[in-house]
Amino acid sequence: MIKKIENEFLNSIDLRDENGSIWGAVFVSTSKELGKRDIILMDEESGTCSARSITELINMLSKKNVSFIEKRRVLEFLAERLRILEQDYSKLYDFNKSKQKKTTKKNK
Repeated sequence: MIKKIENEFLNSIDLRDENGSIWGAVFVSTSKELGKRDIILMDEESGTCSARSITELINMLSKKNVSFIEKRRVLEFLAERLRILEQDYSKLYDFNKSKQKKTTKKNK
């Protein structure tokens, strides 16, 4: 579920041009594959595409002549959002417990 606070989605960030008009957004979410993340660039004119990495996303933004400051803002958003998703994931699945259970079975 995507939480919405004061008209801002926590999983996405708006992209603005020099005039302050919103032209697109970057969305980050958990993937179908366990432990993976989806990074999606949504552009009003050219449509939506998925980025395989943060570097690929920055290259996409560079091709669209996005300013350095705007790219930096996107990177800061991604770093924070990915950190939060990683924390959420570690709460759901404790890797140390999994390893302890496996070693306990072998010892018996």
